[in-house]
Amino acid sequence: MPRPDFVIVGAPKCGTTAIYQWLAAHPGVYLPAKELHHWGADLHHRRPPMTQAAYEALFDAARPDQRVGEAAVWYLMSQAAPAELHAWAPHARIIAMLRHPVELIHSLHSQLLYSGEEDIPDLARALAAEEDRRQGRRIPPSTHTGLEAPPDECLLYRQVVDFAPQVARWQAAFGPEQVLVLLHDELRADPQATWDRVVDFIGADPSFQPDFGVVNPNKAARSQRARRLIQGLRWGPWNRLVPTGPLRTALRQGFERLQAANTRVERRRPMEPELRASLLLELRPQVEALETLLGRDLSAWKR
Repeated sequence: MPRPDFVIVGAPKCGTTAIYQWLAAHPGVYLPAKELHHWGADLHHRRPPMTQAAYEALFDAARPDQRVGEAAVWYLMSQAAPAELHAWAPHARIIAMLRHPVELIHSLHSQLLYSGEEDIPDLARALAAEEDRRQGRRIPPSTHTGLEAPPDECLLYRQVVDFAPQVARWQAAFGPEQVLVLLHDELRADPQATWDRVVDFIGADPSFQPDFGVVNPNKAARSQRARRLIQGLRWGPWNRLVPTGPLRTALRQGFERLQAANTRVERRRPMEPELRASLLLELRPQVEALETLLGRDLSAWKR
């Protein structure tokens, strides 16, 4: 039974979708669907559970000559996932992707508004709601209950970007030599160099060249009412009743087309300067802790 040779563990909105799609196109790499989130028992997911047998079966189609991987962006912030995954696949190589924390918070808030996991449009008010949400209050209801739906902890924005302890947990479980940390800044500035580091790290054929076009741009729903209806139908009772096969595939593709029709790509509204300055000051100790852990200069993240 094949087990993952590598796992992309997050963080969200850091370029994980781009790396996933580039690797999925590589003939020497096998990847099941993104965002399965089988590991991380400490996170609160409102989605159907996946048995260990079902999870393992996802890798059965991999060829012996392929590097096998998985990608799920909420593994990084999970306290349980490193030990859980290591117990099953101790040889796996871990890829963590990080981003300027203030930019990530801004991007993640916009994404969660689009997907319906966030119901506070104003970012400052959403940040102020974090303590209530940590206690399980003010969590918006969601119709997005597919396997890729994020956990409730996605609304704890400051916790999402507290990277140093997250990376340290994965390094402690797998060893620093098995953990590759990539920066979103570097991915945008030189995607070729980032790609070269990834394929070298996982031992894949470096001769394959993916399309480095823009992946996963900022999106907004044209109609929140239509979004709720489409998601409610897509993840409704039929999703548990219709077996895998042509009918299920056709239904999924139909809902994806509806969702695409209700989506527009747009630039995010700039963050208020006062809020940005406040977050930069507040998150500076977290950035400095990450600098110490990685031995890298992250001064651009502090200004």
